[in-house]
Amino acid sequence: MIGNQTKGRGFRGLLNYLENQKDAKLIGGNMGGNNAIALALEFKISRQLNPEADRVVYHASLSLPHNERLDEATWNEIANHYLEEMGFDSNQYVVYRHSNTEHDHIHICASRIRLDNGKIVHDSWDYKRSETIIRQLERDYNLQQTHSSHEKLSRNPSIGQQRRLEREQIEYIKGDRSSPQERPIKQQLQELIDRATIDQPTMPQLIERLQIEGVKVRHGLTRNGKSKGISYAMKGQQFSGTNLGAAYTWPGLQKHKGIDYQPRRDDQRIIALLLNPAKLTQQPKPVQSLQPKQQENPKVEPQNQTDLNQWQQRYQQLSLALKLTALSPNDRDRKIIRHLINQEQPADDIKDIIKKGSIQRTQSEFKQLVSLAIEIDDSEKQKQKTIRRGLSR
Repeated sequence: MIGNQTKGRGFRGLLNYLENQKDAKLIGGNMGGNNAIALALEFKISRQLNPEADRVVYHASLSLPHNERLDEATWNEIANHYLEEMGFDSNQYVVYRHSNTEHDHIHICASRIRLDNGKIVHDSWDYKRSETIIRQLERDYNLQQTHSSHEKLSRNPSIGQQRRLEREQIEYIKGDRSSPQERPIKQQLQELIDRATIDQPTMPQLIERLQIEGVKVRHGLTRNGKSKGISYAMKGQQFSGTNLGAAYTWPGLQKHKGIDYQPRRDDQRIIALLLNPAKLTQQPKPVQSLQPKQQENPKVEPQNQTDLNQWQQRYQQLSLALKLTALSPNDRDRKIIRHLINQEQPADDIKDIIKKGSIQRTQSEFKQLVSLAIEIDDSEKQKQKTIRRGLSR
C-alpha cells in the first residue's frame, strides 16, 4: 500500500475535487453531510474551535497495488485505524473511494483541529510515522507488502520536491493553478524504465527503447571490461542508476528487472547504440506489416512503405502502453493525442501517428478529433498554441 499526505487551508476546494472525480463515492467518516457543500459547512465546527490555526486541512490517500481490491467496510476500517495512529482520534473526517485509476484507492479529508480541546494534531515526523503505520496495516489485513523507503529499489523524490508537490496540489485544488502538479522528471523516468523492462529484454534492446523515448543513456567499461555503471538523462536532467534506485543500476537491471546481458553478445551492439543513438525512424519494421494491396502496387515507393510501417508501429506501442486497446477508435485516438501533446511531441509526428496508424479520416474529421482531445483552459491554450496550430494545418 502506498500512502501520500498533504496539508492545506480550504476544505471546500479539496471536497469538490474528491467529489467530482469520475465514479467517486463517499464511503465513510464521522460526519453527517453527504456532499461537498454540506461537509464544508460542517467542517466549520472544528475550525471555529481554533480560528487562528493555519493549514487545518489534512488530505491523505491510500492506494493498493493493481492486483488487490478491498470492500468498502474494510477500507473504512483501514482509514479509521490509520487516522487513530496518526493522532486523529477526536477529529472530523470523511472517506472517498475513487475508481479513476487502475489502483483501488481512497482519499481521506480530515480536520487537523481536535474536537476535544481545539488543538492542532501534532505532525512531527508524520511521513515516517505514516510509513510505519501503513506497513503494520499491510500485515494486519494480509495485504501485499511494500518496501519501506530505505528498502525500496527505487528512490523517492527529495523532501524539497515532495513539499513542492504538496504546495502545487493545494494551489490546484484551490483554483490558483490551472493544471495539476507535474510529476518529477525522476519519477517519470523511473516509470518509463519500468515499462521498457516489463518483458525482460536484452540490455541492447532496453537501451534502444529508452533512446527511442528520448532518454540519453551512458555506460562505460573499465580496462578489465567491468561495467562502470549506467546513467540516464531526460528532459535536461541527469540521473545515475544509483540515484534512481537499486533496480536501475547496471547490476540491478539484471537482478531486479530480469534484463538479459551477455557481454560477448551485447557489448558491441551497446557501443554502437551509444555512439549512434536509436531514433524513432530507426525502429525495426514489424513482420508482415504491409497490406497485400500495397505489396502489389508498383507505384508505392519503398520510403513511403517504411514511413507507414513506422507510424503504425508507434501507434500500436502507444495503444498497448496506455492500455487503450479496448476503447473505441475515436476514444483511443483522443487519449493518444492528449498523451503525445503532454509529451511535447512535434505536431507533424502526432498527425502521422494518428492519420497513418488508425482509421482513415478526412481533414475536417481530424480537426474535430483534435478539438475533442484538447480540453484545456485559456491559460494552457497559449502554452500549446504552436502544437495546435501545427495540428490544424
